[in-house]
Amino acid sequence: MLANSLLLLAALAGAVLLFRRSEALAEAPRSQLQVGSLSLVFVALSAMGQLLLTPTSQDIATLQRLLDNLAVYAGLPLLATATLALAMGWYWSKAGWGRWLLALFALFELCRRMGLGEDYTLWLSLALAAALLVAAWRLQGLLSQLTCALAAPLLLISLSAPALMTAELSDTVRLLAKAVGLLLLSGSLLQQTSRETAAQ
Repeated sequence: MLANSLLLLAALAGAVLLFRRSEALAEAPRSQLQVGSLSLVFVALSAMGQLLLTPTSQDIATLQRLLDNLAVYAGLPLLATATLALAMGWYWSKAGWGRWLLALFALFELCRRMGLGEDYTLWLSLALAAALLVAAWRLQGLLSQLTCALAAPLLLISLSAPALMTAELSDTVRLLAKAVGLLLLSGSLLQQTSRETAAQ
């Protein structure tokens, strides 16, 4: 309960702060921060589902699972992609982001139907961590780089600790790792774009 509450607060705080910062930016970084904000809303919805919904029926349990899948297989990849795009100076249109989101949905469904759900989660978490480390290398400013680099292993542990570690981590620890990782990543994006805001 406490861990999901902290995850909800971290995701909502990051979503609000990123969206507010995006309003003062040019088109390219604005779209990246708005995508990051949407990604954090997905995570917040998942945490809210765990807090507010009691799985008294199969339908509610299915809804919770759908919200969790939305956060893990769409929200976190979108957030990592937005961070990498900002660091590399890439610009994607809203249609481009929409197509990428649909591709993430399709890839998850394909792997699920092939019975590769656990393997896909592991490889996805490794790809996310790698993307964030590359982004940390390309970001400007030591604080942005450090917070982004620290977020990478925390999100990796939150997703794939059972496959990567011999010692078992509780769900509470994994949720807390995710909450801290999201706060660090949000802080990195805010710190990076504060330079652009000051330059305008």
